[in-house]
Amino acid sequence: MVRRTSRSNIRVDGAEEVIRQLKRANAEITKEIRDLISQAAEIVFREADSRAPIGATGNTRFSLEINIGTSKKGAFYANVTVGARKGDLSASAPFYVTFYEYGSSHQPPRPFMRPSMDKSRAKVRKLLIEGVKAVVERVGA
Repeated sequence: MVRRTSRSNIRVDGAEEVIRQLKRANAEITKEIRDLISQAAEIVFREADSRAPIGATGNTRFSLEINIGTSKKGAFYANVTVGARKGDLSASAPFYVTFYEYGSSHQPPRPFMRPSMDKSRAKVRKLLIEGVKAVVERVGA
């Protein structure tokens, strides 16, 4: 008995253009999501800035910053940080912020970063949900 195999070739005109448009849309969506995450970090930053302890030098407030980047696995992130960074030995980088936030054996905790995040949570959630909905509606239309 002889087996016959059949093979069909299908040609789709314009497939390259569709693929190009999908890649472009993906890049636009990625940019919009990154912008939303950056805006969310800005909300937390403003709240933390308003709650940061202000000493004689103001170094704690000045050390607040938003770090935006991409992880090794390719995930986009935006972190609000305060205090000295690893390897930063300058006098303007307050190492004591950790003791202020969490306390020590000599002082009770006086948190300001965690309450800032807690108070910002609803605003951040609303921003992200509405922003992603808008992106999905625009792309889906």
